Amino acid sequence: MDDFDREDREQPATVGDEEQETDFDTHLTVPDRQTYAWGWAVASAIVNARYSDSALDALPVIHPEHGWDRFLLTRRVSSDAFAGDSANRFGMILLGGEDAPVITRPSGAPRLALGPLFANDAEQARVQAVALFPSYGLPSDDLGGRWKERRRHYPRIYQAVAELIGENPGMLAAREVAIDTKPVDGVYHPLYLHGVSKLPTVTYDWFLVQWQDRAAFIRTHGQQTIYETDRRGWSTVRKQLAAEPSVEAIKQRIRGWLRIEGEPDKSVD
Repeated sequence: MDDFDREDREQPATVGDEEQETDFDTHLTVPDRQTYAWGWAVASAIVNARYSDSALDALPVIHPEHGWDRFLLTRRVSSDAFAGDSANRFGMILLGGEDAPVITRPSGAPRLALGPLFANDAEQARVQAVALFPSYGLPSDDLGGRWKERRRHYPRIYQAVAELIGENPGMLAAREVAIDTKPVDGVYHPLYLHGVSKLPTVTYDWFLVQWQDRAAFIRTHGQQTIYETDRRGWSTVRKQLAAEPSVEAIKQRIRGWLRIEGEPDKSVD
């Protein structure tokens, strides 16, 4: 029995047990812009190292008072095979407090303070963070939910989002997306309009990315994207992110959708 097993019993996580809506209009708070970007950088490093061989994910979590204050290190939403795991089975990345971001155990006990490391050597900070998480293996080569596609493309999309957050202070991203079936201020949720779900639900199959007043929804397997048009409607794309040859190409598409740089490319969007 390892430390994670013991501490799961001591402090089981509750995030994901109850539906929580991410409201970008009222919850734009991050503890610190630099720490938020560093948090995404270390989360991306862990996902890129351990999603493919272990299904280990890093879910950003919003606190109703503190804003985006942590990531949960988990396999719970990667496959039904891990549905019994607690949401913080492998610990957390905390973004608040001294020397943040801090990788912790499930109980919240610190394992590695990364703030000073990032300030001096960002690459070494990533290396030391990943070293805390050996390969845990997979129960099967096919975990369902288009696993083969997610295994290949999700880490690239995650890296693209993380790098854009570092390059564009004020950009936000979520991995827990609440879909409502009723209009809010006369507008239906884009994922409801596009048939992702006809019932109220919380999904972990998408990124929601936002820059200022623009947003886009990106499927974790890279085969579906919905972005806001100039007419304030919502459109799918012709060329999927899974077909892009590089992380930089993915970033350029997202820049266009969010109008960070340029416009959506009409030949592919």
